[in-house]
Amino acid sequence: MIAAIALCALFTAVSCSSTNNTADTTTGEPAAEEIVTEAPTVRPTDVQHETVAAESFQYEIVDGKAVVTKYTGPDGAVEVPAELGGAPVTEIGFYAFEAQYGVTSVKLPDTITAVRESAFMDCAAMTEINIPDAVTVIERGAFAACTSLESLRLPAAVSQVDEEAFTACTSMSVLYIDNPDLPYSNWGLEELPDLQISAPEGSAVSRWAAEKGFKLLPSS
Repeated sequence: MIAAIALCALFTAVSCSSTNNTADTTTGEPAAEEIVTEAPTVRPTDVQHETVAAESFQYEIVDGKAVVTKYTGPDGAVEVPAELGGAPVTEIGFYAFEAQYGVTSVKLPDTITAVRESAFMDCAAMTEINIPDAVTVIERGAFAACTSLESLRLPAAVSQVDEEAFTACTSMSVLYIDNPDLPYSNWGLEELPDLQISAPEGSAVSRWAAEKGFKLLPSS
């Protein structure tokens, strides 16, 4: 008899334990769910690489390519090299030239494919810079507050220009667009009422510019 009672108690305990892992039989409510914490989103600016210092530049080697992370030189007329550390220079990195008030012009090498977020922001004395033919993306605020920049050409390979790329470029008089399929997305041109835009006839940018009343120049 005692053995039967003990066996019954054992079955009861097992049943109770199983029930607590699924639902409360008295209330019918589900058991508390396990809390799952998602991994935080990693932005490109959060990814750390080994920074190397060279004459006038700091850079990183990422996947065999050099990314300029900071300009440290004294020159006003800057020429970015096509190679650093034995690797081709393919990007001007995040904030690389930010607030370089002494920079008056920049020559980029043909190896450049991307101008990253705020790369030249607040280069207030820079009057000219070239965008190489291999560039495909110009990120947010890349030239914001370049108040002396007078003109710029975006070659045909440029397929993405992010918002605020040209915000407060108050001296810009002409913007040349070569890609007929390049969409306009709040680049900051609305603040430049005297700006003239040269873009292929019927292109996305020319249609936008016409709707906003900008003066259109023949595509060249």
